[in-house]
Amino acid sequence: MATSPIDEQLSDPDEIDRFSNLPDTLLVSILSLLPTRIAARTSVLSHRFCHLWEASPSLELISRDLPPPKSHNFAAMADRALLLRNPSHPLLSLRLDVSGYVGFHESFFSSLLVKAASLGLRHLAIECCNSWDLVHSIPTIFSIDSLESLSVIPTLRPLPSPHEEYRFPSGITLTRLKSLSLSLIDIDPARLNSLLSELCSLEDLHLQLCATDAISISSQSIRKLELIIVVGYPNFHTVGLSIPSLQSLRLETHGPLQSLPRIHGEIPFLRKAVINLHELHERDVSAVVGLLNCIVHVEVLSLNIKESEDEMFPFPILLEPGKDPPNFSNLKHLDVTMCFHEHNFGAVVTLLHHSSALESLKLVHEIPKFTYRARGRSRKDWASKLPRGAVDDCCYAYFKNLHLGENS
Repeated sequence: MATSPIDEQLSDPDEIDRFSNLPDTLLVSILSLLPTRIAARTSVLSHRFCHLWEASPSLELISRDLPPPKSHNFAAMADRALLLRNPSHPLLSLRLDVSGYVGFHESFFSSLLVKAASLGLRHLAIECCNSWDLVHSIPTIFSIDSLESLSVIPTLRPLPSPHEEYRFPSGITLTRLKSLSLSLIDIDPARLNSLLSELCSLEDLHLQLCATDAISISSQSIRKLELIIVVGYPNFHTVGLSIPSLQSLRLETHGPLQSLPRIHGEIPFLRKAVINLHELHERDVSAVVGLLNCIVHVEVLSLNIKESEDEMFPFPILLEPGKDPPNFSNLKHLDVTMCFHEHNFGAVVTLLHHSSALESLKLVHEIPKFTYRARGRSRKDWASKLPRGAVDDCCYAYFKNLHLGENS
């Protein structure tokens, strides 16, 4: 009996629908890897897929990706995906992006958080236009005891407000929280350290700081710290670090700053530091040197330093005249990106003489901008002094297998 083309197609192993034979648990795992708006589209594939995506342990509710009217569509999506979710399906990860939600209401937002908490939420990321949109939701956010990671970061540059202040609830029981990202404005240092003292398992901290006079970060458990200083504020003058277990530090400035805050503290177990400082003036030299003295125990150091365009003449940004340079006795790998004019090149050479364990060195010359703000600059004063023979016309130099020794 002759076989039909259809029978031949079904008998072909390459044409068998193996996807439909997968169990629901595996399909849900696959759908959890997709953005929620994409996973939701699978509901039109078949009756089986109609509600399958709603059981995903990972949800992304992003308002700005929705067609207008966004407020109506976001509320409908959040209602179906979260508020009407079957309690038997746990929710492990939730990303809420309300930066494009024109009809934002904190009561509706809080109801989403309460529902997520009841589903055993572990990882929460919140994005909003401005930090002040969530001021009144902070107590609800910090009452989700099951959280292991939390991120509350605005999409726009944070601005100070004379009327509101972050008020963290007392008696926080987030004993599982290991990672925290916050954007803080006008924060009382005592409130911050009170919060950190209650987060006994916290290991990874990311902070954006703005519009504060002085801040002190104290924790016995934090091992990784990312500190971003944003928006110029004339009275921001001191950052204290009391983090004895810290192993990795990333510090960035998003300016232009009025002046670089002085950063001090004892970090004996610090092993890696990434420092990105922009718009520096000659008056910031003392603060830069103080920062270097704070991180002298590092083994891996990356420096990316840019002087302000307001400075007409070059100056040694890494050394303070008349004072001893930092002694990096453990430093093995150094990566420096800056303008290697004569003063900075001499400063780096001096630092190398105080880095006896160095094994590799990368120097990148970044040509400063000559804009209307820097009309009085002379290009020859800012020319690279890296050794001849470096790649790209003295803009790059890399050395490895170094053995400088104490007297090199």
